Amino acid sequence: MKKSYVLLIMTLALIILLAACRDPSLEQAIIDYKGSRWDQAYASIKKAVEKVPQDPEAWYYYGEIAGQQGDIKEMVDAYDKSSALKNTFEVQIQNSRNRYFSKFYNSGVQSYNSFIKLEDKESENASKVLNKMIDEFQKALIIKKDFQANRLISIAYNNLKDDENRLKYLILTTESKPDSALGWIDLGFYFRTLKEYEKSIEYFEKALKIEPENTNALTLYAECLDFSGKKEEAIAAYKNAVEVNPEEKAIPFNLGLLFYKEANRENIEDTDRIKYLGDAEIYFEKVYDLDPEFKEIYDLYGRVLIDLKKFDVAEQLLLEGTKYFPDAASIWTNLSYVFANLNKVDKANEAAKKAKELSEL
Repeated sequence: MKKSYVLLIMTLALIILLAACRDPSLEQAIIDYKGSRWDQAYASIKKAVEKVPQDPEAWYYYGEIAGQQGDIKEMVDAYDKSSALKNTFEVQIQNSRNRYFSKFYNSGVQSYNSFIKLEDKESENASKVLNKMIDEFQKALIIKKDFQANRLISIAYNNLKDDENRLKYLILTTESKPDSALGWIDLGFYFRTLKEYEKSIEYFEKALKIEPENTNALTLYAECLDFSGKKEEAIAAYKNAVEVNPEEKAIPFNLGLLFYKEANRENIEDTDRIKYLGDAEIYFEKVYDLDPEFKEIYDLYGRVLIDLKKFDVAEQLLLEGTKYFPDAASIWTNLSYVFANLNKVDKANEAAKKAKELSEL
């Protein structure tokens, strides 16, 4: 007798022996499982795990059948019990986990993409899409923790205006991946929208410990320091952000605005006022260099130059502003004041007339 033939007979004998040793309920569950008779399989496997609760094979098939029935929590619990008893089915269990996770995660992403394409994001249909997205990602999360799944659920709840659940999943996001700056930034931004700046500062600091040069975190951190009244700390944070990302105009603009507000606070000494105006000039000039078509810079930078009595520089700036924004009454008003201080009376009158006409439109 050939050796291979002997081996085949032994293998078949082992299979028959194992089948013979199985609990009848388990055997019936496996037969129904292989025949895709899920209801019958589920009833049989429930009986099997009650009779043989120490059998890893029973729990493995319980997980398989529960998955087919759509009960993902039962599936995961059953797999965990099988693995805890013996790792006989570990490869199959891991493959199944990965398959189900990918299925639900990809379905959640598809729902998210469908939501993004909707024109009316507050419609009843949009709510249905978001709730489907949440359901799919929640099923994926039963199988394993995932940073992005938690984050996308928080985004869904944000669009549904459900702040309680949004916060819950923002926290879960940081727990699933505490070494990600993005999770802490999202959490900090949540409290920023509530104007709870102290909490925001705490979370932005966590983000910056992970990514010290994260421009978004630096900017939001500086803003929250600013809004919470910690002016000196805010100035240092803004300056740091400017150095890290010199091409971003919003950062020097915010810093220039902070200096300008400080220069115009009540009871400020003249020397301090001039200093703050000089600082504001430096950062507004940076914004102007980065984007000469940024309207607000002509109003604020122009005002700073006027306050510093730099009328020649202010004239050049504001004349350029009228080219980009010919219908801006505020620019013509400031230009009228500059012309008057340069003794250009006719031009001052013309600019004042223009400003009045535009403000009456």
